[in-house]
Amino acid sequence: MTKDGRSSISADPTGEEMPWKPKTLHEILDGAKLVDKSGSELDAASTLRGQVFAFYFSAHWCPPCRGFTPQLAEWYTSDLKAKGLEVVFVSSDKDEAAFNEYYAEQPWLALSFADRKRKEQLSTICGVGGIPSLVIVDTDGSFISKEGRGAISNDPTGEEFPWHPKPVKNLAQGPGNVNGVPTVVAFCETCSNATEVEAAMTPLAAQYIDEAKAAGEEDPKIGFIIVTSAAGMSSRIRTMMSMEALPPALHQHPLEKKSAGGGWGCDGCGGHGEERFRCTQGCDFDYCGECNAKAGSASEAKLPKLMLVDIPDNGAYYEGPEGEVTEATVQTLVNNYLAKTLERKQLG
Repeated sequence: MTKDGRSSISADPTGEEMPWKPKTLHEILDGAKLVDKSGSELDAASTLRGQVFAFYFSAHWCPPCRGFTPQLAEWYTSDLKAKGLEVVFVSSDKDEAAFNEYYAEQPWLALSFADRKRKEQLSTICGVGGIPSLVIVDTDGSFISKEGRGAISNDPTGEEFPWHPKPVKNLAQGPGNVNGVPTVVAFCETCSNATEVEAAMTPLAAQYIDEAKAAGEEDPKIGFIIVTSAAGMSSRIRTMMSMEALPPALHQHPLEKKSAGGGWGCDGCGGHGEERFRCTQGCDFDYCGECNAKAGSASEAKLPKLMLVDIPDNGAYYEGPEGEVTEATVQTLVNNYLAKTLERKQLG
């Protein structure tokens, strides 16, 4: 019935919802109240029925949220609302006064702050592990993407609305479910033929997605990711797989030197240098002094490189071929992995 019984019972120790069968999104929204900018209450189920919408999990106390909210509001007002996207703010603020102050900056709907239980139910069903988080829901109530922040940030004008995920995910839009399923990763940061590599991976990726849907499973047996930029997680994944490092990409906003202190990590190398350069626009982004100096440097063109990472297997990874990527080379890598003929290596 549920594999998260501890949380279910802890949230309902008197057993009012025994036997704690997980609710569907439709069941959670049934009876929920939304508020609009005029302060009017709206019925969530009828308001959102047949609508593509996004739950925006955020809070005023969260610095990355305060950096992202103005961006999302601008994109929503300029293009995304006209494209057909509605947004529902789901608050993690500490009290209603903070909620009211923060919601005043936002141009969309919000879940009633008083409904804390429903907020927790939404966080659980949407798999929210941290904020800000944007979860996009389709017209039929199914999830389009639980990593909507990356999808919209890479397409703020909504050219690919409603952002249905492609069979081969781009790492720039988030890591997908790499923590949950074995994943083939194609490193193409300096390649000129990344489009051809993605096309070669797509048939097998689509096959696994179709098989998962037919079996009623949310995730495919094997995932597929392409890496086309040295920004973000690329350098850290390369380091974990003992691959050659590339110069980190320039961040989209200027960085300024800050006190290093503790509790931070470089978004380039993952380390903690003596110097810290932080985004001036509120992004949760830092470079150490060395990565900041190298950012944007030219890198020698390299051939595509296939790897397969299996984090569920205690952080295993397997080395694939370098060079031309075809449907056959992708299939061979997967076949060899399934046949357990590849040398298992351990992520650093």
